[in-house]
Amino acid sequence: MSAYLATYEALRARLAEHSLERLVERSGAQRLGDDRIGLRCVGHDYQILYPAGAVLQSDDSPADVNVSILLLLHLMEATGREQAGRWISFEQLPGGAGYLAAFRGRVVQPILRAFGRCPERLAEAALGLGGEPLDLGDVAMRIPALPRVPIAFIVWRGDDEFSPSVSVVFDASVEGYLDSEVLTVLAELTSRRLVAAEVASKEG
Repeated sequence: MSAYLATYEALRARLAEHSLERLVERSGAQRLGDDRIGLRCVGHDYQILYPAGAVLQSDDSPADVNVSILLLLHLMEATGREQAGRWISFEQLPGGAGYLAAFRGRVVQPILRAFGRCPERLAEAALGLGGEPLDLGDVAMRIPALPRVPIAFIVWRGDDEFSPSVSVVFDASVEGYLDSEVLTVLAELTSRRLVAAEVASKEG
């Protein structure tokens, strides 16, 4: 945990090197007065104090350190690139091949286990995260994981010959926002929240 905290503190110190206007404009965040930035990430609202860099949840409690690192990186590394309107796979991203095994294990497999046999439940789970349907696979949902960083989850139900399968793809513009390692963290967070929504619906 100490390593993550050290990374978080280093990123907080760097935030003041960037103007508030630049951070908001390039990342797609919201300016909340002169000292706060609003960011919605996978269905949850966060606030980043400027220039201090502290990341808070909507109730003003500290955000999880991994989420905090993710949001600060998004703010500072976003280029403002327009969406390409073209989906690409994780392995097509620069450096994606090196994280592909981790990506499949942490992102794809949980979705396959939760929704492979019942793809329609993916649509239900995604709605609470701002998801919108896509005309792909048997069921596909586009989720605004971060401003200007949509992730699409596509499920094929399978049949007697083929097992269910899942693809997770990104708008090609994502190269202007997050690298492959950080994108894995964002996609894993999205996957976890989709699965949690599915579990909650069953318990409810």
